[in-house]
Amino acid sequence: MFSRVTKAIKAFTERRFVIIFSENEKEADLAIPAQEVTAEAVIFLAKVASGLLCLALPRSRLKELEIDSLPSRYRATDTPFYSPVDAKEVENSGISAQDRAFTIKKVIDPNTRPEDLARPGHVMLLGAHPDGVIGRDGHTEAVVTLCQLAGVYPGGLLCELVSDSGDMMNAKELKALAKRFKIPIITVGALAEFTRYFLRQKKGQDLTIKQNSSRL
Repeated sequence: MFSRVTKAIKAFTERRFVIIFSENEKEADLAIPAQEVTAEAVIFLAKVASGLLCLALPRSRLKELEIDSLPSRYRATDTPFYSPVDAKEVENSGISAQDRAFTIKKVIDPNTRPEDLARPGHVMLLGAHPDGVIGRDGHTEAVVTLCQLAGVYPGGLLCELVSDSGDMMNAKELKALAKRFKIPIITVGALAEFTRYFLRQKKGQDLTIKQNSSRL
């Protein structure tokens, strides 16, 4: 199990895609680090996964940018949505792959100020629990934790994997996709267990990566 997680960490280190399956939701997301994101990566996510493309970040970063969380009403799940944004410099509507990649780079740039981002926009944002996947076993925390373990900026893109039938991809479809594009598959539970093991090995060393440590 841990060998799969280490392969996923290596993939994130190399800015490659990983499939993350949630045992609780019975759904999988396609994910990639936000650091050095390209328009091509955004296009791949949109075409291959076809779910809702979001940028997951630590809540501390969203607080720095003065981005508000969105109220949750009548929902069975507690998906931590925040106000979507666009970089103010985008020349078009903000929805193109180029515009979204530009906005994502702007959001994770430590020099970006709250007034540099227009709201609402076309980049959906998610706020991860401060303790990562240990604090909440969701896709949002999984992608941030995986970035931390890989030593890259603690934020990543994720998009639900939807099949051509319109349903969420099943195990057979996920395995076929992973084989076709050579993408590692991990589960949220396996990542949480690996992270606990890692923390024990490091004697409780803090995994948190300060925002200013990753300059693009």
